[in-house]
Amino acid sequence: MEKSWHVIKQNRKGWLAITAILFCFITVYWLIKNHYLIMTAASTTSVKGVLYKSATGTPVEGAIVMIAEGSYEHPDIAAQTDSQGVFFLPNLQVPGTYTLLINYSNESKRLTVNITKDSVLRIPL
Repeated sequence: MEKSWHVIKQNRKGWLAITAILFCFITVYWLIKNHYLIMTAASTTSVKGVLYKSATGTPVEGAIVMIAEGSYEHPDIAAQTDSQGVFFLPNLQVPGTYTLLINYSNESKRLTVNITKDSVLRIPL
């Protein structure tokens, strides 16, 4: 009788350990799925871009370039082009795919770009 109780006690500890490990895996999976725990090798960087007129190749000064997701715009991640048509978008996670919304005079353009750490965007308007 003593021996069988010992075996049952060991099996109970084994099942308890397996249950605890399974609980940990399920918890981590849930955290990752719900974006509470992000496990990526992504880093952030400022991305440089140049905006130019497609017909003439001349730089576009004063255009607003901003990150957009669907119909939601991120005005905190935006830049204005300088006299050379150059802009910098700060704190973007790279690599990544982004939708840019460009406003200039009465023109508006939306495009999707893939950005890596060393990307320099050349965008015709």
